Formats: sequence, C-alpha cells, structure tokens
Amino acid sequence: MHVFKSRFLLRGEVWYDGEPDDSAVDWVVYHQRSSPVPRARWKYFYTLLIDLSQSPEALLGQMSSSTVYKIRRARDKEQVVCQCYDTTQASVIDEFEQQYNRFAAQKSLPPLDRMELDQLANAGVLEISVAKDLDSRPLVYHAYYRGGGRSRLLHSASRYRELDDASARNAIGRANRYLFWWDMQRHREQGLSFFDFGGWYPEKTNEALLDVNRFKEGFGGRVAREYDCEEIRTLKGWIVLTAAGLLNNSAPRRGAARKARDAEPPSRFSALLDSAKSR
Repeated sequence: MHVFKSRFLLRGEVWYDGEPDDSAVDWVVYHQRSSPVPRARWKYFYTLLIDLSQSPEALLGQMSSSTVYKIRRARDKEQVVCQCYDTTQASVIDEFEQQYNRFAAQKSLPPLDRMELDQLANAGVLEISVAKDLDSRPLVYHAYYRGGGRSRLLHSASRYRELDDASARNAIGRANRYLFWWDMQRHREQGLSFFDFGGWYPEKTNEALLDVNRFKEGFGGRVAREYDCEEIRTLKGWIVLTAAGLLNNSAPRRGAARKARDAEPPSRFSALLDSAKSR
C-alpha cells in the first residue's frame, strides 16, 4: 500500500486486487479492482486494456491502419527518438513537472501533484517516457504507474498547444502514437501482461471524451469495467471527508460548475485529446 499525506489526512492507496497493509491511515482508496471492497463506497471505472502477451505483429494487426501509418511515419520518416527516464533522479521529475504544468495552464487544469509523483518514484512504481525530435527537443511525455502486471497511464503532456503551425501539431500527434507503441513494446519485453490507457468514457454525450475514446480505439484492445472504492478507517477521516463533501455540495453555482467540469476532459486525457484532434 502506498501512503500519501494531505493537509489533514493520511491516505492509503491500493492498486488492482492488492490488499492494504497495517499502516495507520485515515482512509484507503482502491484503484481498479475486479470486484467491490465489502462495506466500502464504490463506483465503476472503465478503461481500455491492451493484452501484451500477443506478438508485435498481432498487436499491430489489431490497430487501425491510420494509427499504424502514423507510428511508422514518426519512427521511419520523422525519426522520432523515444527514451525512458530514470525516475530516481529528481531532475527527471522536475522536467516532467515543468512541461506538464505549462500544458495544464494552457488547458486551465490543476498543476501536477508533485508530492504524489515523488512518493510513487520512491516506491519504484513510477515510469516516465518521452518522445523527442531530431534536435532532441521533447515533444510528448507519458507517466505510468507500474504494478500488478500492468503499465497504467497516469498523465500525458505534450507541446501541442505551444505551437500554432498545423503541421508541427500533427507531427506531435504522430510522435504521441509512436511513443505509446514504443512503451507497449518495452513493457511487453519486460514481462508485463497489460497496457492500461488509464480510463475510458462510457457515455455518449461528451464529444471531447468520445474523441479520446476514438484515439485509444486506434490501438485495439478491449474495454474493461473495474471498481474504484473508498474505505474510511478513522473518525477523523469520516469528519474531514464528510465536511469536504458537504462544502462541495453547497458551493454556489454548483450546477454551472458541474457542467463546466463535465465538459472538460480529465487531465490524464488532455494530451490524448490533442492528439485525437491532429491528423
């Protein structure tokens, strides 16, 4: 179990079907379980999984022709270079944080939770990869949680919105697809079972998130329905979380705020949305 300290509480996080340990935490968040945790609050979590037990040829065979073309063009013609960073180096997370926060500010999203990333890096479960152009300029970054036989996308950030030129934006979209393919191949060779895109929009009303779905569909795979759960363990946790929920529910203009929130893709989808727009 990973333990994170917020302003008032200690939060434990458990991924997939792992079990929490005896750490003294106020509440436990369970990510993407195969079934709900007894006596815990839960909600569905949908994601797209790629089965990495397949051969590279089989993986390419389930992709759309457009996705395969863009991967090969980025690799062969544009000579995009992909690299996996050493996340034990603070400078690596500094670089990712700077790019992500520029990207987030352009989309009016919250900045990166640096403390969380540092704790995941210290636990040895964080991976950051980058795609660069021929001049070694970073184009797009991916951050993953690695555990339970999966690589799970946490964040994706790119220079897409820093550029006005359409051809340059399209090149970033191709580099993003190639970086996903490069990541999948590396994770497959390292013995991971699944590549997890970190979410899937199950409704039909938000066109922006449907664009993200279409981007992911280009890689094949299958949609999985899992469970996110929360278990409050202490009275302090119950008081703080209940108060926070009441404050959120009583905030002025909450209906308008909710509509604005629903119209904005989650931050981990944002670079994917930019890539979905590129051609």
